Amino acid sequence: MKKLEIYGDSILRGVIYCPETGRYDLCKKNRFASLAEHGIEAKNNSRMGATIDRGFELLKRNLSNGAEDTVVLLEFGGNDCDFHWADVSANPEGNFQPHTPMERFTETYGEMIRFIKEKGGTPVIASLVPIDADKYMNWITRNLNYQNILRWLGDVSMLSRWQEYYSHLAERLAYEHHCPLLDLRRSFLLTHDYKSMICEDGIHPTRLGHELIDRELFAFCMA
Repeated sequence: MKKLEIYGDSILRGVIYCPETGRYDLCKKNRFASLAEHGIEAKNNSRMGATIDRGFELLKRNLSNGAEDTVVLLEFGGNDCDFHWADVSANPEGNFQPHTPMERFTETYGEMIRFIKEKGGTPVIASLVPIDADKYMNWITRNLNYQNILRWLGDVSMLSRWQEYYSHLAERLAYEHHCPLLDLRRSFLLTHDYKSMICEDGIHPTRLGHELIDRELFAFCMA
């Protein structure tokens, strides 16, 4: 590996929530300096709020033929599996679809993998960092009807189960397409310090969480 191209959402972008300012920010600059020191050129094309459709658009613009020395890391599903919570709050008896329904999610993910291989690159799939369902429920209902959203969900843990299912879809695609898996989810699930790894919005890793991601990515690239 000489080049690492990363396509994902705000998790691999390095976004954290800062309660002191009430805003989102990047955890640090020069996030992949340690890879550069080992001769790997890393380019982070991840975008906050990105779904797999947007990620594929960026990939098609950026990746050219002759990418034999390039590993392309894909990390999608977190935004794809999310819902328009204001609509759910207004009509808890309604039938709602996530931003990217699971059928289109798996189909598009498969197309991305094939596209990378056609260009000569090596696709790698990242599992999803788990969410904190309690924190996320409190976050999405700040200005909405908590009970209505809870009624539609059935229970708060449905938030984490649903996100886990999209991670499972990504992991299954890695297996079906014979792609290496960067299992970020496992690293978070096994820590005894999990609550300190996730910001108060329930989704984004804290600085400690991003340090864990960086260690896992570095170990993966050096293996």
